[in-house]
Amino acid sequence: MKRIVLAVLAVIAALAAFAVPATGAPADSPKFIEPYSDNPVTAEPAVSRPAGPHCTVTLANHFLSNAPDRTSQYFSGTLAPPSACAGPWAKVVMDYTVSVNGRQYDRWGDLRIGSTEVYWGTTEEPSGPTPITYTVSKDVTEYTALLRKPQSFTGGIVNTVTDVYTGNYDQTVTLTYYRGRAPSTPDAVVGFPAQDAPAHLALNGLPRNIVRADLEVTLEGHGCDEQWFSDVPADISAKYPSAGLCTHGPYREADIALDGTPVAAVHTYPHIYSGGIVPTLWRPIPAIHTLNLYAEHIDVTPFVGRLVDGGSHDLTFTIQNAGDEWTVVATLLLYTDHHAAQTHGALTTDEVAPTATEQVTESGDRITDTVARHDVTAGYVDTSAGRIHTRVVRTVAYRNDDTVTGNGLIQHIVQHDAGTQTSTVDGRVAARHAYDYPITIDYSAANFVDDQNFSLTGTVDMSQVLTDSANGSSVENVHSSGILSRANGVTSESDGSSTSFYVGPGHARYLASNHGLITRDVGH
Repeated sequence: MKRIVLAVLAVIAALAAFAVPATGAPADSPKFIEPYSDNPVTAEPAVSRPAGPHCTVTLANHFLSNAPDRTSQYFSGTLAPPSACAGPWAKVVMDYTVSVNGRQYDRWGDLRIGSTEVYWGTTEEPSGPTPITYTVSKDVTEYTALLRKPQSFTGGIVNTVTDVYTGNYDQTVTLTYYRGRAPSTPDAVVGFPAQDAPAHLALNGLPRNIVRADLEVTLEGHGCDEQWFSDVPADISAKYPSAGLCTHGPYREADIALDGTPVAAVHTYPHIYSGGIVPTLWRPIPAIHTLNLYAEHIDVTPFVGRLVDGGSHDLTFTIQNAGDEWTVVATLLLYTDHHAAQTHGALTTDEVAPTATEQVTESGDRITDTVARHDVTAGYVDTSAGRIHTRVVRTVAYRNDDTVTGNGLIQHIVQHDAGTQTSTVDGRVAARHAYDYPITIDYSAANFVDDQNFSLTGTVDMSQVLTDSANGSSVENVHSSGILSRANGVTSESDGSSTSFYVGPGHARYLASNHGLITRDVGH
């Protein structure tokens, strides 16, 4: 990991040689008010697209999130493979284009095909009368089995329009099918509409010849758990009642069980929505994965012996320390035996703690919360090629340090969350995935009087470091500073600056912004 980070820093230094870093908003223009913002932009690579024949199907064309009477509305229909591109497909790509202006909060939206959520994300919060437009593109090739036959679809952005919050999201959504040699994809996709935790997902009618299974999970916190990593223990919140600090501490994990047997503990990337902490932090460079929430993948192959028994099963998700509402988006990706109608197997090892053991210490108003996990599952599957043994080891190393000052109105948070998943098949490492999600937050509402007289300032540095045995290594970083002030109900200061970079296989990009505008874009 250290060699990877050093290599990344060398590339960033080369990019930065061609770019002038953004200057901090308070030092540059302390009373600046952003009149508008550039369209959102991120440093991560665009979805690659094969050359050659392709067909595009439109699911929504300038569809508004709200009808003329202001009620929410959602696009829907039936999706079928385009006759001119019946398959096979080398890739299938979703493009979700959004345009909005006026005043509005950040909202969430999705695209569901059949019962599977193929996209789940939140929106950019508009900042003024000038429209902003952005496109979220996602490789949805892994859902090919779902796309081969006609399926109902529905989607859209859940939004509220009033005399004050006037932003109405205009949406155009397409799927593009690229003809060519098909990659290896799951033989069956079993998805579920998003549910609030605790969630119970009923598994019925699964294929009887599964040989490998992957569980894809997206988690989204709401309300007090939007930024769960800034929550404090109840005694600290009670100490400063006027600060409105959210409780239950900063540690969250989704505990997954199959018929009551622990399967895995899943963490989520510390997403920050575009209105989070200080809204000016995220104009025009949003936090990492804001517009397309990041899904975690769990190898559940050791449980295949149970999944192929022809019975009904209960897959459950509970959130440890939940302080508010959580949404769970789950999809089973199944690989089957092409030469046998039935496989058999058994779970042989299940060393997964139902919940994590936290070590919490308080020294004055400094709180430290640490967790370590080492979970092991193993099992075998009898296939047409013989018996296959799979062992999955998942580790977690988590630490959150939070110092609360200013009568609860100032926080300094440093969180490190790293983990690995290693899958061994018949004694050989078949796949290994490692993640590191460091984030540092400095936030102050020390000058808060009421909702019409306040000054909010914040600085956030967040990264995502991924190392995958199949896809290589990548690093993405966003560093932002922002301020938002109001006096007697009138905005007196609204400004921000940020830098961002992404380095991964075949792609390196550096961005900088100031006053809501992109000032540098190198490596695009």
